[in-house]
Formats: sequence, structure tokens, C-alpha cells
Amino acid sequence: MGGTVDPDVDLPSNIGLLCGSGTTGCHGWVERNRTAAEAEGWLVPRRDPRRPADVPVCRRGRLELLADDGQVHPIG
Repeated sequence: MGGTVDPDVDLPSNIGLLCGSGTTGCHGWVERNRTAAEAEGWLVPRRDPRRPADVPVCRRGRLELLADDGQVHPIG
């Protein structure tokens, strides 16, 4: 979410690390397949009205919630 003054951008719940660059590895796949990446929890879109801490993300093959304090909460 570059170019914003929103302080929530740097919270742990809004930070994810993908392998590769914008064209290789997981990062490349996400950039080429944004709709699927959103559906599978690899990408939290800016237009999503929810807070990042409320959006399930894929982590180690499981959907989880990333908390603002850095904790991870499994879903289900």
C-alpha cells in the first residue's frame, strides 16, 4: 500500500512476505493472478473494507488471521 499516510499500513496484520520478485516465485504468481490470490488468502486488496487483521491470509498452507500485535490466530 505504498504512497499512503495511513498508519495501519505498517501493522503486522498488514505485512506479508512472499518469495521471489514481482515476476518470479509466489510474488510473481500473486501479481499475475490477483483475483485468485485474493480468494486464496495470498493478497489483501486495498479496496477491502475490512481491517487487515480481519482478513484471513494463507500462511504455511493454512488460513489464519494476523493480529495487530503480531500474534497469529488459526481459523477453525
